[in-house]
Amino acid sequence: MDIYHGSQNTYQIGYHVVWGVKYCKHLLNNSMKLFLSELIRNICDSYDYHFMCVGIATNHVHLFAGAPPKVSPAKVVQVIKSISARELYKEFPKLRRQLFGGEIWKDGYYIGTVGEGQTEEKIRGYIGKQGNYKKTDMQQLKLFF
Repeated sequence: MDIYHGSQNTYQIGYHVVWGVKYCKHLLNNSMKLFLSELIRNICDSYDYHFMCVGIATNHVHLFAGAPPKVSPAKVVQVIKSISARELYKEFPKLRRQLFGGEIWKDGYYIGTVGEGQTEEKIRGYIGKQGNYKKTDMQQLKLFF
């Protein structure tokens, strides 16, 4: 991960962000994945976020990006999710028929900070594997009490 310089600061901040499609539907096909990956890269460039990589499965998105310290992680996620949803609906209007209420993304998300060295490589490797599994590979989490 690179070290970035602002006018009054120097920082090295990375976030691993994961968010899913509403109702866990497997809607994202290959053309949507290509469009979405390029769109997310453009959003990051426009807002001065530091895009590192993205992995898109049929029902969720993994993003590894950074932002200046003055931008909260929640703001990064809000911007990317809202713009990507709007643009996906413009590009693929048939998505609206498959989702109720006009929302493509779930309200929640996972975000984790990424430190120096080994953690970064683990995140990059994990995200690199996203989208390479079939729907049948997903299993229900079982809790034992």
